Amino acid sequence: MENEILEELQRARRLAKSLAKEVDVKNHRLWEMERKCDETLATLGRMIAEKDRLHQAFAEEMRKMEFIGLQNEKLKLELECQMRNIHFMRLQNEKLKDDLLNQRQELEQQAKELEKHKAKVDLEKQNLLVEKEKLKAQNLFEGDDYSLNIQIDALKEELAEKADDLNDMENLNQTLILREHMSNVELQDARKELISVLPNVFDTTTIGVKRMGEVDQKPFQDVCSQRFSGEDWEVRSVEQSSLWQENVKDPSWQPFRKMMKDGKLREIIDEDDCKLKELRRLWGEAAYDAVGNALLELNEYNPSGRYVVKELWNFKEGRRASLKEVIDCIIQQLKTLKSLKRRR
Repeated sequence: MENEILEELQRARRLAKSLAKEVDVKNHRLWEMERKCDETLATLGRMIAEKDRLHQAFAEEMRKMEFIGLQNEKLKLELECQMRNIHFMRLQNEKLKDDLLNQRQELEQQAKELEKHKAKVDLEKQNLLVEKEKLKAQNLFEGDDYSLNIQIDALKEELAEKADDLNDMENLNQTLILREHMSNVELQDARKELISVLPNVFDTTTIGVKRMGEVDQKPFQDVCSQRFSGEDWEVRSVEQSSLWQENVKDPSWQPFRKMMKDGKLREIIDEDDCKLKELRRLWGEAAYDAVGNALLELNEYNPSGRYVVKELWNFKEGRRASLKEVIDCIIQQLKTLKSLKRRR
């Protein structure tokens, strides 16, 4: 009986141990599941936070794009307004040119008539003197002073009328010269206005605004990028281009010499100038050309001030752009802009 009880107790103990192990395994699995659940919840929280952040960033970008769109529309309206103003200026300038051409042709015709008139007056003066001498001689023999005086008075009256006509012609000439001067002033004002608005209007490499007398930095950048390493070459290139820009602006430095070209006396770069020779030796031919070009530009466009000035420029042909070229280019840009708007 006792043996049976002992065996029963041993079985109960073995069962208890087995159940305890099974409980430990299940507890461990439950802990693993809780840990994974916590990790999943944390990851989900991060994903939700990232989603919220992305949503806010997207909303902010949409607001920026909307603002940029409004700004673009505003700029387009301003551009169209400027284009209309420039088109109006073009029409006015063309009218002024036509008026000026007509006035010049009229002036030339009147000048020819004036020359003929002067020649006729001079001839009549000479004839008058001859006639006067004849009348005087005749008066000495005939003693008829009355007839002589009548003829002389008539000739004097005719000469006075011709002198008045000549004076009127000279006054008209002065008026036409004044009108031409005013037209030139208006054309210069139109160029200044275009220079101020073109940087905000043009997107072209053909017609634009060039800074006359500004030293090109690229030759110095090319040399410095080969001589110096790291970021130091950029600082060196800026230093050198700024130094030579200051040299170009110095009115006391006059590296020019005169020579006859195309029948005219012109100023060219003096290759024997000490500074320029040193520049060519240290920095090469391209840097020498850049400084020389800046000097020639200032000598042509601003010799008294020796500071950089802006000019309408035809970059394709390397020369000063005419008002007609600039306005034609603006009109073409306007047509392109309108075409793009219709496609949208």
